Amino acid sequence: MNKTILASVFSIAIFFAACKSKTTSENADSSATTTTTTPSEEKATPANEPKSYTVTFSPDTAFLGKKKEAFIRLKNGKAVELYDNEGKVTGTELTYEIELTNKNKVGESSVFINPNDFRLTLDNGTNITHDNYHSVSADAESTKSSEENKFRLPAGTKPKTLNLFLDETRVSVGVEMK
Repeated sequence: MNKTILASVFSIAIFFAACKSKTTSENADSSATTTTTTPSEEKATPANEPKSYTVTFSPDTAFLGKKKEAFIRLKNGKAVELYDNEGKVTGTELTYEIELTNKNKVGESSVFINPNDFRLTLDNGTNITHDNYHSVSADAESTKSSEENKFRLPAGTKPKTLNLFLDETRVSVGVEMK
């Protein structure tokens, strides 16, 4: 009889130990589920921010000039959707930075880029000029940057290509808003 009681106590102890480990694994699974949903909530943009886009240029570099003396890099492209005071979309403001590298040898001429000559082609086929721009000049074998070059796109349009122009040479660069 002692053996029977001892065996039953032993089997009950094993039963409780097995049940207890199942509940901890269930808790671990539920905490793992909670952890995976938290990062997706952090990535969502708040409703009280203006809609913004990342602008990519493809390719982001180009050579311009008859002797290919100007090496241009387009970077830090951003766009923000614009609204009027009643909440109606009025357009999109696209900003980017130009980095100019003069490939001429020391002692040769400097290179001057005027973004006013650039044209942005929209998805509806129209070409627009800058709303605001900053010219940039680089001495031989040096690099300079021009910030806050802005295009103002009409409502409902997207950029398609940016046409760069210098010294009677023209290069087209693809533009995409994400």
